[in-house]
Amino acid sequence: MMRMIVKRSFLLLLALFLLAGGFATSTPAVAAPGDPGKIEAESYVAMSGIQTEPCSEGGLNVAYVDAGDWMDYAVNVPTSGAYTVEFRLSSPYTATKLQLQKGGSALATVTVPNTGGWQNWQTASATVNLTAGVQTLRVYAVTNGWNLNWINITSQGGGTGGQASAPTFTPAAGTYATPQSVTIASTTQGAAIKYTTDGSTPTSASATYTGAVNVSVTTTIKAIAIKSGLADSPIATAAYTISAPAGKAIPGKIEAENYDAMSGIATEPCSEGGLNVGWIDTGDTLSYNVNVASAGVYTVQYRVASPNAGGQIQLKNGANVLNTASVPNTGGWQTWTTVTGTLNLSAGAQTLTLLAATGGFNLNWIQFTAGSPTPKVATPTFAPAGGTYATAQNVTLATTTAGATIKYTTNGATPTASSPTYTGPINVSSTTTVKAIAVKAGMADSDVASATYKISAGTGVMDFQIRNGTRGHFADNQIYWAVLGLDSNNRLSYLDANGNLVPTSTALNDAPGHLTKNGNNYANIYHKLSDVPIVSTPAISSGRMFLSVGSPMYIKVYNDGYAGPDINNPTDPNNDIIWDFIEFTLDAGGYHGNTTRVDAFGFPITHRLICADGYDRTVGETETRDALFAAYQNEVPAEFKTLVQAPYRIVAPAKGGFKASGPYGNYFDSYVNQVWNKPGPKPTTQDVLLGIGAASNPQDCAALNRGVYGDPAHWTDPNYYYKSAPSNFYSKFWHDHSIDGLSYGFCYDDVYNQAAYLEHNDPTALIVTIGW
Repeated sequence: MMRMIVKRSFLLLLALFLLAGGFATSTPAVAAPGDPGKIEAESYVAMSGIQTEPCSEGGLNVAYVDAGDWMDYAVNVPTSGAYTVEFRLSSPYTATKLQLQKGGSALATVTVPNTGGWQNWQTASATVNLTAGVQTLRVYAVTNGWNLNWINITSQGGGTGGQASAPTFTPAAGTYATPQSVTIASTTQGAAIKYTTDGSTPTSASATYTGAVNVSVTTTIKAIAIKSGLADSPIATAAYTISAPAGKAIPGKIEAENYDAMSGIATEPCSEGGLNVGWIDTGDTLSYNVNVASAGVYTVQYRVASPNAGGQIQLKNGANVLNTASVPNTGGWQTWTTVTGTLNLSAGAQTLTLLAATGGFNLNWIQFTAGSPTPKVATPTFAPAGGTYATAQNVTLATTTAGATIKYTTNGATPTASSPTYTGPINVSSTTTVKAIAVKAGMADSDVASATYKISAGTGVMDFQIRNGTRGHFADNQIYWAVLGLDSNNRLSYLDANGNLVPTSTALNDAPGHLTKNGNNYANIYHKLSDVPIVSTPAISSGRMFLSVGSPMYIKVYNDGYAGPDINNPTDPNNDIIWDFIEFTLDAGGYHGNTTRVDAFGFPITHRLICADGYDRTVGETETRDALFAAYQNEVPAEFKTLVQAPYRIVAPAKGGFKASGPYGNYFDSYVNQVWNKPGPKPTTQDVLLGIGAASNPQDCAALNRGVYGDPAHWTDPNYYYKSAPSNFYSKFWHDHSIDGLSYGFCYDDVYNQAAYLEHNDPTALIVTIGW
């Protein structure tokens, strides 16, 4: 999520950059009478997942595009036939893609150029066949990492008169450490491009562009597009600065954190000493200025760690991919292995860029040695990775060595060339260890890969599975969980390691193995994730799953109740523990539960429900804890910043300075005085935040928190929520940073389906992931 934070920060510098003339605009092709013509990206009729932001070319553009997001546009096509569709795009990444779709079918797939930044714009185009009439076209995100300003749809050949489209340059203007091959294009069909490289203004008599222009020294390229019947295009200009860095020596070892440029990553302490680079997401980059002693073949080694399978590294020089390496599941974020490959390098100063073609891994160092390594088949990888699962798994095996055969066993034996040959997914329905090697004639056999899959027996109503998503910050034996709720006889009970509900009693506080803190005894009803990662549970109502890291929580239990953590109590034994919880009921109607920020935020949680009919949905937060704390401080008004109680939690307003005695205890009062239109007492700020007293009606409470009480026509429209003060900006923040914008930010946040709430019948598994 680092990319999103950088992207937002970029807007703060946008005005200064515009004053410096940093961006050029482009005119779309001229539409013939009746053609759909230019459509602003924000003029969609429906969308999923995107947001808008101010655009350097004026107005708004669509941004924060993730894979699977889409925008629908209603168009009226005058006649059936071929049309040119132009897309005004920006992206700091290479090889991102979008599709133009109609009725679920792809009309065209467009590769988004690397324009050099989120607000550096270029135009890409495609030819599609459209039928006449009113219809809906969808722009679909095949991958993430791009912005869209407008779409322009014109019949083939364009309109009568008008002006040719200004040329665009790939790569974008900028400073480069190596020579660049610059391509020039215009979206005007049949137009010729005239260009100069000496700084002069191009004319029809200038050189005609016929292929990529090699730029090996600092150069300014200017270009126009010309076509009979059209006015010459505006002049497009791109300045390229070529600088040769001194560079790190090759052969040699380069520590990952010694990059010269990066996008999206962060560093952290490494279990092997020093620092490593982490938080690597798909599309992130690390660039290193190097000096290669002599041209030739080199062996490259990447020191990597990952709890996931499927990570992929590309080592590039400019646009050229020199080496591609797969990152295996090493068993953890700080469990390291070395991945080896070969590449050809030219001599001298150059910049090598490591691109995370698929993210989800850490990097400690890269090492280059002259010559080729002894050929060895790449070790097989497993998907999904070994672990504990609530349902049977179809395990696929793969090796990156082309033409290699995979041999495997499922009985614990070491595989050999005579073991069964892998031909398709292996169904694992009970606890099984899969081992595999890859073999190929003329190469050494791969190392043995092994993965153990534990499958829950599932004797209860459904399985609860807890997963460690703390990115190496906490081991499984440092993560604790407990469940308290009412059994079928309405008795308060806790869930034991075997999935049984055991009634609580005061005696548990002093029973053998009890917990003690500050001279007081507490019931030990907790399980370590390392001991009990999955449990099958019976029906339970009014349940809470308490989660903590580094220490169990300290909760007093009684015959008919319990004393949970109280963040308003300065002597509560849990105040110096980082904890969180989910709420749920499991009954004949199925599962009903949610993550909640009504009291506080301790750490990111995702909450995934899987049901027998194929229902599979996840809610919660996916950003890192550090990123959420930083974003909260950057995004909420000053009053709400006071709710941060670092390093432990961010508390809800009514638990902090918005209490009756707090500095913001009257936060909502003037607003209520202006808009409240019901007889009787008016709600206080605490009534609004807690949904009590005069604000106990759910719809009233929700409208007041969301800042739309005085605008009843928009009570049901999330697009109007939290637009002005006073509003519950604590709640707004969690909606802005949660999956699908769903979060329980205050007690009645489920009004009009805004809460992170999962409810479905016939559940089979709930997977709760603790993030960091």
